[in-house]
Amino acid sequence: MTRILTIMMALPFLILAQAPTLYINEFMASNDSYWADENGDFDDWVEIYNPGTDSVDIGGLWFTDDLTDPASHQIPDTASNVTTIPPGGFLLLWADKESEQGPLHVEEKLGGSGEQIGLVYISGTDTIFVDSLTYGEQIADTSSGRIGDGGATWGAFPNPTAGVSNTWTPEGLSGIVINEFLASNDSCCTDENGDYDDFIELYNTGDVSVNIGGMYISDDLSDPSSWQIPTNDASLTTIAPGGFVLLWADKESEQGVLHIEIKLGSDGEQIGLVTMFAGDTSFVDSLTFGNQTGDVSYGRIPDGSDVWDWLTPTPGNANVVLSINDNALLPKTITLHQNYPNPFNPETTLRFDLDTQSNVEIVVSNIMGQAVRSYNFTSMNAGSYNVKFDGQDNFGKQLTSGVYFVAFITPRWSGTQKIVLMK
Repeated sequence: MTRILTIMMALPFLILAQAPTLYINEFMASNDSYWADENGDFDDWVEIYNPGTDSVDIGGLWFTDDLTDPASHQIPDTASNVTTIPPGGFLLLWADKESEQGPLHVEEKLGGSGEQIGLVYISGTDTIFVDSLTYGEQIADTSSGRIGDGGATWGAFPNPTAGVSNTWTPEGLSGIVINEFLASNDSCCTDENGDYDDFIELYNTGDVSVNIGGMYISDDLSDPSSWQIPTNDASLTTIAPGGFVLLWADKESEQGVLHIEIKLGSDGEQIGLVTMFAGDTSFVDSLTFGNQTGDVSYGRIPDGSDVWDWLTPTPGNANVVLSINDNALLPKTITLHQNYPNPFNPETTLRFDLDTQSNVEIVVSNIMGQAVRSYNFTSMNAGSYNVKFDGQDNFGKQLTSGVYFVAFITPRWSGTQKIVLMK
């Protein structure tokens, strides 16, 4: 349980235009065995949080453990690639008095019996405390942090969250699941660079947003820390309730934070989503899969459920069982057939024909015109298709009885039909 602490904050101060808005978000002043730095040393640390919408380079700011001596240690301004905090991101400073180890190591140490911390902006004769605090006695391997990143209330964290959100706990991540994956992407779907890469789709079944930055992803459950998802772009790694995040398993992490240094084996392999806290390893979700078929994904139906099925891939969108009538002659026109059964409870089949390869979007709307469920299919071949609609919205919530409209949209043609859900 998180314990509430009393932290005496410094007096309010005037923020000049040049002084960034940053927070001392979490710190550990007695690191006996929690987490070692890149040199294997268990040093004190301070986490800085950027709540803004722009990146902030803290190079040139000053760090101190004595608010009466604000110009104690200046963070080097020569390594912006290391000292820059992205919007919504976090940066860890090691208070170890070993600045020769790198720009994130400061010439201060924190006192376990109580001390002060200040992050300072100095320009000419102006000295501005970007953020500061005075703290009391600390517990070994327990951090102190803001409850809610950047919040006014502080608490003790027996499970520290260095470098990630203070709301990020194993219990809070229980709603994140591996929802769909494609281990043999021959010609299905491309990433933003036009590459046909394997993908892993994560889905948030919970009711709060979750930032997966800092979690680990692996294709070998015996090696859970295979690849850590970067923490430097919360805008891309945060999954909203009922939302999706797509990880490209292409071993090309230089292409962005959603590209991971693993590839999936089409002959069968494993996938694990992992958290690590204070030496404890927890699998948020994991699976072992067998032989895969080219351009056919495997996913949960409906999203987040315990039932898995083969899918026409729906990366970043709701999963749907899709079948094609291979025995039928190729259609000569695009046709939207009436769903069957209609009325229905709780499932019905949406049926359509394609006369040539096409992208297809299907949108189910209520009588107010509000979209409640959507499907997106790319490069579908000519043929007759059946889409099973389970009567749920995009968030997996069962729809109420009533009249709904299904819009079938392609680049060349669109049509609408009325369906009735009757319970």
